Amino acid sequence: MKVFIYIFYFFRSVFLRGFINTIKLIKAETINEKKYGITTSSIKKSNSTEFFHYQGAGYLVLFRIFRAIEEKTKNFAFVDIGCGKGRPVFVAESFGYNNLIGIDLDGELIDIANENLKNYLLKRESSNIKFIKVNALDFDYLNQPTVYFLFNPFNKAVLDKTINKILSSTSSETWFVYMNPMYKNSFENEKIEVVCELRTKKYLEAIIYKVKH
Repeated sequence: MKVFIYIFYFFRSVFLRGFINTIKLIKAETINEKKYGITTSSIKKSNSTEFFHYQGAGYLVLFRIFRAIEEKTKNFAFVDIGCGKGRPVFVAESFGYNNLIGIDLDGELIDIANENLKNYLLKRESSNIKFIKVNALDFDYLNQPTVYFLFNPFNKAVLDKTINKILSSTSSETWFVYMNPMYKNSFENEKIEVVCELRTKKYLEAIIYKVKH
């Protein structure tokens, strides 16, 4: 089954991003897994209709995201909602974020994320990384400047509840990074504005949002 999933995503990427960009994304997987000392590439299928399968966010896309936001948010906390094996957390740390949390409902993925934390090669002494097994709807969101990262981790109903809980939990500056934004209308809120969209040819890679206070 996984083979068919990989084939589907390859041809989907070629159609949307183009062949050259797809090959660059694939090559970046091996190069950066070795650079970071982590293992985050494989897909883990989910049988849930609410919480979607795990897939590592593309390194090249993550680099584009953090270059777009680091100047204005580097002193913020960083929370990856549906963190899986932890890749965005490690990339965020390498871009200078110091207070980083990954949350996921899947205990097996959290165990792998913590194993990756032990092996992570680029960690700075000033940073603090935690991975927590918890449902996104039960997590105590932070009342401090924070970037929340989501790689399309769940369906619209859960996403709506998560966004509303975050908005009601904080009066501090808050940003969202939403990769593979299938339910971008969930962010169509008078309190939320679009900062920018990141595209590769036909494919909308991510939308970056900021909460207005």
